[in-house]
Amino acid sequence: MQWFLTIRPAFLAAWFCVALLGNAWAQARTLSVDDVVSRMEQVQAESRTHSIAYTVTRQYELSAANADKPKSEVLAEVNFVPPSQKEYTVRKVEGADRGSDIVRKVLEHESQMAAHAELHEVSSRNYDFALVGTESLDGRDCYVLQLTPKRSAPELLRGQAWVDASNFQVRRLQGTPAKSPSWWIKNLQVTLNYAEVQGIWTQVATRAVADVRLLGKQVLTSRQIDLRTATVDARNRAPRRAAGQPNNSRRSVVDSAVWVSR
Repeated sequence: MQWFLTIRPAFLAAWFCVALLGNAWAQARTLSVDDVVSRMEQVQAESRTHSIAYTVTRQYELSAANADKPKSEVLAEVNFVPPSQKEYTVRKVEGADRGSDIVRKVLEHESQMAAHAELHEVSSRNYDFALVGTESLDGRDCYVLQLTPKRSAPELLRGQAWVDASNFQVRRLQGTPAKSPSWWIKNLQVTLNYAEVQGIWTQVATRAVADVRLLGKQVLTSRQIDLRTATVDARNRAPRRAAGQPNNSRRSVVDSAVWVSR
């Protein structure tokens, strides 16, 4: 009996802490959809105000569905200078040229979108929201919001957003574009994952799957392999453009990649 009396206070203290944490999350879950969206928009506004320049290195892979290995691998650098300037450089290409063409198209579109972030951000300006529920994502409690675009645009998603319950940052976007970016594709499914890296909230991985006419189902993925704060060189570096226009044999897949990155 003496041993029970000894451990009982420690057990009760641990149980009390667990109960408090559970109660705190239960209270957080009672937030309305308007509260969640309002806090998310506030965080986005603060991020724009306090953003810093950085350079991120990404590895892209293009493959046919269920293929054992990618048909093309591309290494690219993306330089961001606040508030709205993005430039890119393709550093390395292995495999089919088609992959390089698609990645350049994706990065070019991402650069254009950065100049008008307010037109595609996850906000009440662009979406109607419904609170689906809560879910754990990568060990983080998240609100799951249903996204209904307010207009038909390739940059807007019809799907869901996972919003971190602690910092109200968007951790994942998943769905289909409100408007197909090209006649050449159908059933485009996009997943974008975000996380904090060295104090910067950034896109860390993407996956886009589409049925491409004449080519079948194609998969484009990217993952972040490095991030560093940018030097003055990043501000002055001009983006590299693809030499000439893609020929007609590649145009269908290139067009299908208009909306993969954000």
